[in-house]
Order: sequence, then C-alpha cells, then structure tokens
Amino acid sequence: MNIFSFENEIPPQFSCDNCSQLSISDEYCKYGTHSLQWEYTIDSYLKVNHPILYRPFQEGSISQARDSFVVWIYNSEPLLDVLTFQFGRSDEVDCQFEFHLNFRGWRTAWVAYERDMQGEPHPDMNILIIRAPKTIGTGNLYINQLMLNTSIDPRFHTRDKQVPFVNLEADNKANAHWLSLYVFEELERRRSVPEVVSPEQLWAHAVINERFEKLFLKGRLVTHEDMIRIKGIFSTFEITRKGDRISGRPIDLPFFDHFPQSDKERLKERANSIQLSDYTDFMLEIAVNYRSTGISSWKQDLQVMFIDLLDHMDDQGWTYGSSQGTVHHFGYNFRHYYPAVFLMRDELEQAGRLQRTQKTMYWFSGAGRIHTPFHEIEGNIDIFNTTLHGILASLLILHDTPKKVRELSSFREWLSHSLLPAPGLRSAYKSDGSAYHHVNHYPAYAVGGFLGVTPVIYLISGTVYRIDERAHESVRKALLALRLYSNKYEWLLSLSARHPTGKGALEVEPYKYMALSGTPDGSKPVDEEVAATYLRLLPHGEKSEAAERFLAMRIAPEADPNGHWTMNFAALAIHRRDSWLAGARGHNRYLWANETYVSANLYGRYISHGHLQIMSQGEPINNAASGYHHDGWDWNRWPGTTTVHKPIADLRSNVRNVDTFSGFEEMLLSDETYAGGLNLEGRNGMFAMKLHEHPKYEGSHRARKSVFFFDHRIICLGSDIENTNSVYPTETTLFQNHLADLGSPIWVNDNSPICEFPYSYQRVLEEPIWLLDHKENGYYIPAGQMLSVTRSVQRSKHQATDADTQGDFATAILGHGCAPKQGSYEYTILVKTDCAGIEAFCENMKSLETAAYTVLRKDRSAHIVKDHVNQTTAYALFEANATVDTGWIADVDTPAMIMIREASNELTVSAVDPDLRLYEGIESDQYDEDGNQVEVSLYSRKWVHAESVQHTMRITMKGNWILKEDCFGCRIAEHRADHTVIEMEGKDAMPREFVLQKGYVGELGDSYETFDKEIIS
Repeated sequence: MNIFSFENEIPPQFSCDNCSQLSISDEYCKYGTHSLQWEYTIDSYLKVNHPILYRPFQEGSISQARDSFVVWIYNSEPLLDVLTFQFGRSDEVDCQFEFHLNFRGWRTAWVAYERDMQGEPHPDMNILIIRAPKTIGTGNLYINQLMLNTSIDPRFHTRDKQVPFVNLEADNKANAHWLSLYVFEELERRRSVPEVVSPEQLWAHAVINERFEKLFLKGRLVTHEDMIRIKGIFSTFEITRKGDRISGRPIDLPFFDHFPQSDKERLKERANSIQLSDYTDFMLEIAVNYRSTGISSWKQDLQVMFIDLLDHMDDQGWTYGSSQGTVHHFGYNFRHYYPAVFLMRDELEQAGRLQRTQKTMYWFSGAGRIHTPFHEIEGNIDIFNTTLHGILASLLILHDTPKKVRELSSFREWLSHSLLPAPGLRSAYKSDGSAYHHVNHYPAYAVGGFLGVTPVIYLISGTVYRIDERAHESVRKALLALRLYSNKYEWLLSLSARHPTGKGALEVEPYKYMALSGTPDGSKPVDEEVAATYLRLLPHGEKSEAAERFLAMRIAPEADPNGHWTMNFAALAIHRRDSWLAGARGHNRYLWANETYVSANLYGRYISHGHLQIMSQGEPINNAASGYHHDGWDWNRWPGTTTVHKPIADLRSNVRNVDTFSGFEEMLLSDETYAGGLNLEGRNGMFAMKLHEHPKYEGSHRARKSVFFFDHRIICLGSDIENTNSVYPTETTLFQNHLADLGSPIWVNDNSPICEFPYSYQRVLEEPIWLLDHKENGYYIPAGQMLSVTRSVQRSKHQATDADTQGDFATAILGHGCAPKQGSYEYTILVKTDCAGIEAFCENMKSLETAAYTVLRKDRSAHIVKDHVNQTTAYALFEANATVDTGWIADVDTPAMIMIREASNELTVSAVDPDLRLYEGIESDQYDEDGNQVEVSLYSRKWVHAESVQHTMRITMKGNWILKEDCFGCRIAEHRADHTVIEMEGKDAMPREFVLQKGYVGELGDSYETFDKEIIS
C-alpha cells in the first residue's frame, strides 16, 4: 500500500533532514484525526523511501487512466513560494513538479506522472523528496492522505493556483466547461469599465436583485421543531473553533476519483466526509429560514451556523483559486451555494466575509467565462443547469459600481452568444429546435438547461441587460420544440439516450419564465404563445400566480399541437394529430446510434435504427400506457426498426474507454450520411435513412428505410435489407406492446378479439391482411411477407443492472430470414382506429380507384409514394443521378427527400438534402487497414465544431415551371424542352419549401388528371 494517512505514528518510510522535524499532530486534519506536521527551514527536505510503483500507460488498455500522485497540504499562512516534489531512484531525480503555497487552509494536488510533471518518470522510481520553500526561514506544513501512485481518469485532473500546469489539454476538450476555472479567471476583460453607473443601470440592478431573491426566497413559517432539526443536522458536521482555527468533517464531491477502485469503499468510510451537495443544500435551508423568521434569537443562531459553515468550507479548500484535485461535474453539487450566500449577503458584509465569498462564487461558477472572445463562445447545458445562477449571483452581489456594470454587460453579451443557434454539433441550441449535449439532441439534459436558463432570461428581461433578440428566439424555439416531441410530458423513447426508462419528461416551469420574459423583440411583456403552452401543460387543478395573470389577459390554453415537424439535427420526424404523437428517428455518420455507459442502456444498440413510436394512450398520454414497459422488454424489437434478433447476452454492449477524450461510453456512428426527415406545409411529412450498423457488432447489416406520414396514415417501406449473419434472423418490428391486462385483446384479420395467452400466429401472407393492437393502432400488411404475431411472457435484462426481468407483451414482426439479400417490407399504420376502420382501409387498398396511396417505387435508389387523399407524392431518393423518372421528378443530383402536393396549376414543393455535411470524404482514422470502420470517440472528432458546408442541389422537374414567388436559396436554373431545372441551396439539412406555377406548355400538356394516371400506371 502506498497511501499514507498518518493516524498514529510517523511511517518508517518518512524521514527529514537534521534541520527540520516531523511529528504527528491533531491540530489540523483532513481525513481521520491526525496529520503529519513538518517543521522546516531553508533547504529542508522530507524524504519518502518507498517504491512509487509507477507504470507507463499502455496504448490499447481497457482504461485510459494514468498513474498520478496525490497529496493534501495544510498551510496556516500564505507564502509566495513553492514546495518541490521530486521523484526518482536513489539520488537521481526522474521527474518533479512545484506546488505553490499562496493559500491558507487545505489544498490538494492531483498530478499525472507522464503528462504533468517535468522530466521522464521511470518504473523503478523508489523515492520521493519534498523540498521546502527556498525563501522562507522557518515554517509549518501539515500533510495528509499522501498517495504515491493512484490511477486517475486523465480528463479529471484540474489545474488551479497551486498546480497551474496540470492537464493543460483539458482546456480544449469536452470537460473544459467544468475544468477550465483557471483559464476563465485569467481571461482578459473585453469591456472597459464605464465612468459612471446610469440611472437605467441602477434601476436594472434593483429589479434583478428583487427578482433573484424572489426566485429562491419562498417565505415560510419557522417553527421550534425546525430549529431543533437544523441544530441537529449542524452538529453532525462537527464544526468547532479554537481561537482563529476552525475544524470539522471533510467536505467532498461524491466521486472520489483519486481513490483506488479496489480500496475505494474502505477509504470513503474512513474519510467520514460530508457530500458537498448535502452541505450546500443545508446552507440554503439555513439562509431561507434566517430570512423567514422574525425571532431574533433564532436569527442569531442561524447566522452563527451559516458563518461557521462558510468559514469551514473556506478552510477545507472550497474557496477562490482551489480546484480540489478535480471539479468535473461539481456544479450539480454546488448549485445551492450561490443563492444561499446571495440571501445572506448583508450579513456576510457585516461579518467581513462578503469580498472573500464573492471571489469564491466567481471562481467556482467560472464567471470569468463571460469574457471569452465571441468567436470562442459555446453554449453548454451543464452550465445553464448548474452554474448560470451562480455566475449571475456572483455579479449581483457586487456593489453598484462601474465594475458591476462592465461585468453584467459582459454577462449579457456572453449569454446571448451562448444561446444562438450553434454550428455543427456544438451546444446548446440548433436552428431546428434541437437542444444539444453530448454532441446530440438530448432532452434529458435539455430540461435541466431550460430550468436554469429561462429564469435567468426572465430575471434580466425588460432591463438594459436583456438578452439579444436572436438568442431569445433560439431558446424559445427549442423550448417549444420540447412540447412537440413530448406527449403530454414524456418524450419519445428514441430520444431517451442512455436512460430508456420511459420516464423522461419535460418540466412546466420553464414555459412560465419564458412567457414572463416577453416576446423576443421586447415589444410585449408577456409572450402569449408560450403562455398558452404553459396553460395547456400546467397539471389539471394546479394554480399559479403566472397562470392567473395569463388567464386575466384572456390567454387560453393552446390546443394539442397538430402538424408535422422536421428536426434533422436529431434525425427526427414528428407527426401529430388530435392528441397523439408519432415520431421516427435514425442516425448517421454525425449523430450517434446509441449512448451506452457501463451501467446504463446496456442493450440499447438498436434504439435509433429507424425507431417509429406512437404515443396515443393514457391520461395524460405517456409511454407506459402507449405500450412501453421496461421489464421484459425485448431490446431487439423497438417498433419500426430493422434488426438482427440476437440472444440477450449477444446484444449486451461491450463498453470501452477508447481515448482520452471520452470515458467508458459507447456512441457508435454509421458511415452513411442519409438520415432525417422532411415536412410539407407543416402538415404532413416523411422520414428516411440508409441504415448501416457499425462493424463493432454487425457491420454487414444494411437497409433502406422510409416512413411517410399523411394525416392518420403512416406508410412504412423497407428495401435492400441485407447482412451475412446466418445464425440469427433479421426482422422488422411493427409493434411491441406491454399487456398490463392479459384480457386486452388484439385482432388479426378478423373481428373476433384474441385474448388467448400465450398466442402465436406465423405465416407467409398469401393476401393482404390487417392487424389491430390493443392501443388503437391498425396495421395493413400487403401479401408476400412473413408475419409473426405473439402474445407471450418475455424474459429480458435490466438495461442498467443486468438483473433478470420479465413481462407480458403482444408483438408483431415481419421476418426476413437469416443472412437476407435484398429483403424488403411494406406496411401501413392507421393511428387511433378500430376494427371497422382498418378493415375498410385494407379492403380499399385492393383497388387503384379506392386505395389511399400507391407505392410507385421501392428499390435501392428510391422509395416513392403517392398519397391520393392529399394529392401528394413523397420521394426518398437514396442515390444521386439515378434517373428517378417517377411522378414529377425526372432526376436529382443529390440524395434527397422531396414532397410535392398538386393543386390546380401549382405544385407546392418541399425538399431537403439530409446530409449535415460537417465534413467531406472519409476520415482515415475511422477505418482500419482492411477498410473496416472502427470505434472512435465523437469528442475526438475535429468536425464536431465544424459549420455545415453549403451545398447546391439540382432538381430536374418534368414540365415547365416558374417560381410563384421568391424563395430564399431557390431559383430556376434553366428550362429545356419539357423539363425545368431548379437549384436549391441547402445548409444544416434544413428543408426549403416553394411553390411552382405552370410556365409554358410542353409536350406533357397541362392536364393534371392525365399525368396523375401516368404516375399510377
């Protein structure tokens, strides 16, 4: 064991020079009750004779963790000098680092041998020499929990005022928003300090202060029992004072990343520390009670406790300039510190603690980031969620000086830039309403971001510090999009990322604050559209001050959203009618197929393989009532997906730590660029993707998939399904619905309900048939396909713990056999129907005269459907220059999605190039020497921050047409014979819509009726 805590005696491995002295002391302690006291003089040294046990990092290791040195130091007086830590063999120094002593209290250093130290570490190192400050005559230092070597994730070491050289790479990596406190502190101020504070600014400071206080100070009646409870909790922290010295239990983040895994639980127990979140939550409770009670003796007790808590934090190193070894993800544990000290600001000033506390707030919130150069600013949902309030509080707590004006003005500019639609896969919001974290659309994080950012937008609204109009509109769009892909509160399962619990849900409060922030242009104090959304989402019977205000303004709750929306930064299509929601999702070479951690979503490999979910049941509508149930869920069978059905053990993810940019996580990419959706006139739409599974598991598996949404009809096509797996069958799942009640029937081509359990139906269809599940979804299935329907007990595994689970389900699949070649499928879903409705639909599909739609093409190059009810033709064009020659389209020079609705002598056209075009060609490091795609971390990709490349697509239309009116990015490039070439500039995979009018008559004439018959024939 090379961990030394110095509880009872000086370890025999420790010695010092004759001019210094070592002893065990109980005066200052970090973990346990004692520390090693070193009384030093100039040129003193402390020596540890013990094998360091350092081992160089081996490429290809299962973990990227690096051997590191850890130590805690207590310094009673700040010194402008350093300790020098030298590691070597006998008298030879191999590597070293300096530790600055410009602090009072406890500080720690986490220093990686290979990356952070000067020199070259050697595996045979067996001695540590700590050299005393060179310019100080005598002094005392206290040492605790010295670890000669422990493995630490290389992303986590955090530099600070003591070790400013540690982990410099972190400032350019995904963890920078947590770890770059030192950099944020050093940023040059963009703005100069104004000469005076204007009356408008003084008014703004007062208004924002009042709003901020109201946000956290919910007045309450403080009782005698409350005081007894609070004093009881406080006593458990064991905070005591002896003169100017304060001590108590350690305060730690919950991660303990520096503890060796094999010994972590024992060391945590011995540390006897308080979790930082518990400590800061308690601080806020004391502050609220202090501000709420009028009993002077209670106020005095609460104030004394609060000051003690604050001083103990400072002594423990939770103070300006310290990073505690690491501050990764610490914002979740520190968020209540900021409002707590804000509420006690007057008392802190009286106690002489305000200036010190403000510096601590500024440091740990990373408030210096508000001075980031504009071109480097990137929004981050973690910051919006956990530290944004802290940044603002650290500025509000300043006196009303010109410096405060500069800081708040910079805050406004920084926040505005952070909220603008971001390029590439950068956070946080996209032009289509996607909300980004972990380089993808991520509602679970987005909710926390909205909870953090919308109150701040409200706090500064209507003042000189209000955010920019474009920034306001960006957040507003993302927030309103959240209520589109959620129904009513829970979002689509395909958006659940690594938490497929079915419980992910929006929060209502952000809609209130967004409404109260006014319109983006600032012309109205209340945003009526967002207010109407808030009123619809507010739980039945729940009242609020805001709701009463909105209703008094005669704002009515919005109706359930109806229409179709495209979010190609999420590869997502959203279709809504009445109260139900259907969503289709895919993935591509930019957007990962799944996010899996070592204890989360272990079986979620197929979650975005064309997942088509219908949420239509429950009060309010939710995932469970609509068919999802975790226990017993067959992770092979997400509705709409085409997958190789594997045993549960083979489906389990093999999660790896692939590089220093990422942790233990799996975020697999395809090599295909084609996945996304398109909407027409905001009413109907489509989704399509080229499915190619990553070679880590089943690289031969491919399919061309499309989904067409017309009113309550959803048409699903698949072609070119292929793989080389001759052991396990390939299948397309129509539905997998939990049977909460075994009496819930399904129907199979007959009006007689099937309640039998277990039940099995399997056959190759000789004629079209229909199904009706017990969720009011009807399925029309053309002949020639292998259909399997079951009602049975399913046994599965827990997605996070691997525990056995089981449940009762009804399932329908289309089978493609083992190792399929050119497999295909076709089925249509009627949402919210009954036996009569789906039976009539099936009957009508037997005749061209009565069919609701016709499949014009379904092959490798294109899936094309004509919906006769809407007179709309929809094209999923998977290949460029493939001579479409179907319907109105002759050819397209780019893989595209196009929808065309016919009316009189006009065509309404919507089109998109679904390729986000963040880079061209291929990345060589994503492929091995045999040309197979390998697993890489998305965080290591340079194109993640790249802007989408603009691309001009040429669509050749049959007939001669002109644009009815100007359309941004679209133009008629040429007319030739009976064809019209349209050029459309695309960017960010955003659809463009335009209307064509008949130009001059060509060979086809101008009869739509004749042309429609040609299409069908």
